[in-house]
Amino acid sequence: MADYTSIANMAQELLRRLSDALVPDLVGSRDLIGLCAPEDHGDYTVGIWLYDVRENTDVQLHDMISAGQNAQRYPSAYLTLRFMITLFLQSDLKYRSAQEQQILGRIIQALRDQATVEAEEVLTSGEATGPDIRIRMMNLSMEEKIRLWTVPNTAYRPSLFYEIGPVEIQSERKRDVKRVRDIRYRL
Repeated sequence: MADYTSIANMAQELLRRLSDALVPDLVGSRDLIGLCAPEDHGDYTVGIWLYDVRENTDVQLHDMISAGQNAQRYPSAYLTLRFMITLFLQSDLKYRSAQEQQILGRIIQALRDQATVEAEEVLTSGEATGPDIRIRMMNLSMEEKIRLWTVPNTAYRPSLFYEIGPVEIQSERKRDVKRVRDIRYRL
């Protein structure tokens, strides 16, 4: 079966990397870091929101992929995922700003140090056909950041924006092929 879980798997990998970097030094528990939209952050201290999915035009494979002895799979789709990572600290106002800055710095450090994900880690089938996945920080203007902030009547919170790709979604479509099994030459 072709793999369609790559988007969810990549979000979980990002969640795992941030949890490993922040818990227990800066965030008390893995349960305080989660996938959520800014308006639905609940008790999370760090929220990770997938706000955009688009086709990655840098990787376009057109060749059929071998899927066993007598079948070929159609080319995969490659996507770029965009995430907003937002802090929702509930600590005392006196210490909140310093804590936010430490957490933001650690997130930047962790994602810079681990800026590559092997494509096989994200695919359930483990059979990636494309390049490894890159994690890179986006440089958005303040207007773009505020436009993405979707919580009405709430001040903008410190957020980081990351682009991750190419993430592969494998095609489920296959075609049968006949392999050359025997060659005879006549002289």
